[in-house]
Amino acid sequence: MEPVEGAEGERGEPSAEGSAPEGDGGEKKGRRKGRVLIWTGVSLVLCGLLVLAGVYAYIHYTNRRAAAAQEELFRRWEQHPAAPEKERVSVGDGIARVRVPRLKLDAIVVELNGLDDSVNLKRGPGHIPGTAYPGQQGNCVISGHRTTYGAPFRHIERLAPGDEIVLETALARYTYLVYEQRIVLPSDLTVLEQGGEPKVTLTACHPWYSAAQRIVVIGRLYTAEELP
Repeated sequence: MEPVEGAEGERGEPSAEGSAPEGDGGEKKGRRKGRVLIWTGVSLVLCGLLVLAGVYAYIHYTNRRAAAAQEELFRRWEQHPAAPEKERVSVGDGIARVRVPRLKLDAIVVELNGLDDSVNLKRGPGHIPGTAYPGQQGNCVISGHRTTYGAPFRHIERLAPGDEIVLETALARYTYLVYEQRIVLPSDLTVLEQGGEPKVTLTACHPWYSAAQRIVVIGRLYTAEELP
């Protein structure tokens, strides 16, 4: 028998006409998948931008609060500077004015209630109770924020041997010279140790936006100048 006309087209490979719908379906699926991927990427970018905006808004808010607190502390300091070397100070009061030229820092140091006094630490650098006061024998320990609430110790890592840390009270101006910087764990309380020569220790969280470690800068007393 002679082959029926068109049998090859029916029994062999599909004709061009028969393959068109299948190709259109594949292209449509590809386009849909591409759109999903694009919108997923756009959504992730937008979420990231929203998170970043939230972080910056929070930092701006905390900085404004700290600035207002420091203005009030400076106002009180101008009227009644403290003399913690001889007089008792209360929690939340300013105990000294700290100046660190390298950091362009000029702030009032607040008396804290303890190591975990986050409320008063939001108002400025905080003096750890139980440690020496400026000019006294022992170790004057001052803690501060690095990323929020004014970030007074933001660039504490820039302090190098020989840099000045000046603490001023109603009685005297004490100048300390930096001689050591190190990174420790939060559990390392040796930075609070007393005894020995008059020192000042500045401490803050490390690295930025983390409390995994602490950065510590230590200076020894260089001069003590009585104020009129």
